[in-house]
Amino acid sequence: MSLAIKNGAIFFQGRFIHKEILIGDDGRISKIGNSLVGDESIDASNLLVLPGLIDPHVHLREPGATEKEDFNTGGRAAIAGGFTTVMDMPNNTIPTTTKARYEEKKQLAKKALCDVIVHFGATPDNFDEVKKADPPSMKLYMGITTGHMVITDKATIEKHFALFPKDRPIVVHAADNDPNETKNLAATYDNTEFALALAKKHSRRLHLAHASTGKEITMAKAVKSATVEVAPHYLFLSSKDAESLGATTYGKVYPPLRSEQQRIVLWKYLEQADCIATDHAPHTIEDKENSAAGFPGLETSLSLMLDACDKGFTDKIWVVERMSERVADAFNLKDRGRLGVGLRGDITIVDPKLTWKVSGSGLETKCKWSPFEGRELKGKTVTVVKGGELIYLEGEFQK
Repeated sequence: MSLAIKNGAIFFQGRFIHKEILIGDDGRISKIGNSLVGDESIDASNLLVLPGLIDPHVHLREPGATEKEDFNTGGRAAIAGGFTTVMDMPNNTIPTTTKARYEEKKQLAKKALCDVIVHFGATPDNFDEVKKADPPSMKLYMGITTGHMVITDKATIEKHFALFPKDRPIVVHAADNDPNETKNLAATYDNTEFALALAKKHSRRLHLAHASTGKEITMAKAVKSATVEVAPHYLFLSSKDAESLGATTYGKVYPPLRSEQQRIVLWKYLEQADCIATDHAPHTIEDKENSAAGFPGLETSLSLMLDACDKGFTDKIWVVERMSERVADAFNLKDRGRLGVGLRGDITIVDPKLTWKVSGSGLETKCKWSPFEGRELKGKTVTVVKGGELIYLEGEFQK
């Protein structure tokens, strides 16, 4: 059945306009205009109508650690946060580093309410598996993180850069996690510089994951073929917050939260960033109390950014672009990330004035906690349509 979205302010070609959207039986946008009629309709009065958001960096834990999250709970968290597409990282307990595991993971991901695109993982010796899998993107770890996929040999790193198709992004984890910030930042900058130099040498696409400092953004933007993402927790939390949360427990994340000075500087360089990415990394409360690193973020990311807009730190147009079309551009997703005739009917409808308080127990993520517990935020996803199908209406799942 066709679906009309009426009376809202839609984000179209870089601005908000008062138009209506009609999604056809094929799940794609058939018309943008006025007085459109569908078999069903959604009243978006006083709401913002956005392209379905895209998160390029999540860890949904399946297969191998479904006690933390799985594609069902992670997909529900994504939809509740406004994301119709997420891109899942390969460093599972069972890593996505062979064609067989890649195909298995794509099948498992079909249970999610959102679309899941799977990043393939690079290892020191899986060049043949990369070629057989032929993935649209690859993740390469230069620094220690969750999992055992780090590549330190520079010749091996360069071989991946040379062999992987140049028009497809290699996502690079360049961050170092030494507990001493001076040391980990020096190593992070060295890794970043090396990866960017390889991108230039081989004329290839590179995407820098979870930049946590302004310098990383500056470095990435000096290379034409590079894009860079920032996770909201580096914008809204600092090492002071890590201490109050528990530096080795609930405040532990990779890369580590930076000093308050670094956090303030990051905001000054934020406008140059290409994407906002959650780095949604759920762990059980028991795991966090045993020093697991990572924060859940799918259900708070958009609201944190909208709340920052309300406070004058950034603006809605910038945020929407970095959570939809700029992500689509970075990862060659031609059919989503924008509102336009012929594109997927993936729609996120937001109430910019809705105020809510973060409560881990009320989140869809299986881990049921948040580093932003108790924080009051202004702006929230209320309705989500994916491929023309109404998935989430006024804060309630429809399936």
